[in-house]
Amino acid sequence: MQFLGISKAPLAVFMLPLVACAAKNPPIFECSTNPYCVVKNISVSPMIYTFSPATSVGAGLWACYGIDINPPHSANACCDHPTGYDGHRSFTITSGQFFDKYKCTEVPGHY
Repeated sequence: MQFLGISKAPLAVFMLPLVACAAKNPPIFECSTNPYCVVKNISVSPMIYTFSPATSVGAGLWACYGIDINPPHSANACCDHPTGYDGHRSFTITSGQFFDKYKCTEVPGHY
């Protein structure tokens, strides 16, 4: 039984860098139109979405490095119509505008 306890130590040593790497890299999401990272204010009605830029990590693949994607308070977003957000100033819209005017959807990310 002592042998099993010893064999777990190398596993922990090798897993630590993998966990640290996953913690630094945000989930990647797919979007072929207009990708954004959004922070949601769920304490007001209608809900408010504040936009930040998504970073390209490959063809049609994006990541949110500026914010911690933590549902339900933030999300990856893909919009059919451009919002006009230019990355230089804060851009905030209501949930009605998010879904109806810009045709945005929240997109799950993958590690």
